[in-house]
Amino acid sequence: MLKSLYIKNFALIDELRIEFSDGLNIITGETGAGKSIIVNALAQLCGERSSSELVRKGAAKAILEAEIEFRPRPEILKILQELELEPEPDSALILRKEISAKGTSRTLINDTPVPLSRLNKISSYLIDIHGQHQHQRLLHPENHLEYLDAFGRLAGLVQSFNQTLNRYREKIKERDALRAQQLKSTQLQDMYRFQVEELNRADLQPGELDELYEELKRLNNIEYIHQLASAINETLYLGEPNASGLIASSENNLQKLAQYDKQFAEFEQSLNEARTSIEEIGRFITDYLADLEFDPQRLEQIQERINHLEFLLKKYQKKTIQELIEYLREIETYSADMNQFDERIQQIEKEIAVLEKELQTQGSRLSEKRKTAARKFEKEISRVFKKVGMANARFRVHFFVKEQPGSPFELDGKPVEANEQGFDQIIFELASNAGEDFKPLHKIASGGEISRIMLALKSLLAAVDEVPSMIFDEIDSGISGKIAKIVGLQMAELSRKHQILCITHLPQIAAFARTHFKVL
Repeated sequence: MLKSLYIKNFALIDELRIEFSDGLNIITGETGAGKSIIVNALAQLCGERSSSELVRKGAAKAILEAEIEFRPRPEILKILQELELEPEPDSALILRKEISAKGTSRTLINDTPVPLSRLNKISSYLIDIHGQHQHQRLLHPENHLEYLDAFGRLAGLVQSFNQTLNRYREKIKERDALRAQQLKSTQLQDMYRFQVEELNRADLQPGELDELYEELKRLNNIEYIHQLASAINETLYLGEPNASGLIASSENNLQKLAQYDKQFAEFEQSLNEARTSIEEIGRFITDYLADLEFDPQRLEQIQERINHLEFLLKKYQKKTIQELIEYLREIETYSADMNQFDERIQQIEKEIAVLEKELQTQGSRLSEKRKTAARKFEKEISRVFKKVGMANARFRVHFFVKEQPGSPFELDGKPVEANEQGFDQIIFELASNAGEDFKPLHKIASGGEISRIMLALKSLLAAVDEVPSMIFDEIDSGISGKIAKIVGLQMAELSRKHQILCITHLPQIAAFARTHFKVL
């Protein structure tokens, strides 16, 4: 139970320490005196997000601290073990939260920093806070399954269904992704097939483009080439005089000179080699000029070939013909294994079918359990209604389904949607007086009825979830007089098994307090 609460620099409170007792603790005070600040402080210690606006003006930070004595439950001990925390010898937990004026905060359990999410989780087993927003939750049908599942202790079944549903959705996503890949692969295959045909038709040869550039340059300059080659040939070989003849004459004179001075003999070979080289060049140029001719058809072919190869290089974003050839080899060897896609998709389809069957079984079982729990819930809440002055009221849990054509799941012979809560849709209905028809709770319940219905729900759920401390803020909204006394009596009965902290402005409720705090 909640043993004490310490508040410093929080909202309007400078510093406050409250020691609570077991049983029914009542807090009263004038409107605006700050009663709800105490509940807000506890909400912060239960994991509610904070802001700098909560820090008292002029203070650097707000400090909130609660000492909670608890019975070791497996759920609590598991969280403490995950946080590597040991409870105090007297099974007490110290929950602490510090909120800076800058809006940052830190949370601690037994002086050990912990994530806000873990504080929220562990406090859910220790303190149940009921405020005006809980009234509103009761009026929204989408929250009704949560209440029924809590009463029927069906959280485990819901969690199992959720886990299976998540696996099912993952398999659906995996299958759809494979189908998309398969389609993309088919499209790639078609594209690659076209590219292979195009590049093979091009008959790509390594170094071909460089050779074509050379040949194009020669054909475009054939007259100048002929002029230069002819001039060289005249000088070296064919003209009169020419270099070959002059060297031959010098070679003859050198041989004669060597007869008189042997030093010249060593140069005979050099002159001979020079003459041989010149004659070789001359013969080459003579033959070259004989074959040299301008072919306009060949020039056109070369230009077309170059244009085509340059187009392919640009299209495939390659720099050389060799890179194009390598790319061709890559796409020739690429082959998306369509059979592999088909086999994998078929395997996943089998897994999906198994999960669908499992979900159908789990969802149907959960629905049956809910219907059983609903009958008991209706009976029990009608019993509590008598205690809170609603003896003639009748309560019903109305089941219906959200049909979804084409769904693989069925309930009551209809295709239904599967969501995180199963197959069921429910709505709480009320007939306030004898002879009246059942109508949705949110359409007919008055403020006083909502308060009493919520108290009845809390009374039933408290016996199920075993939360030791329950906090009520504005439970007396819309009631007075005799009804207020009945509500107070029911809260007193509830406080026999739970510690109750209630903020009220009604003396009929305050009269049942074991401990009474007045906020001035």
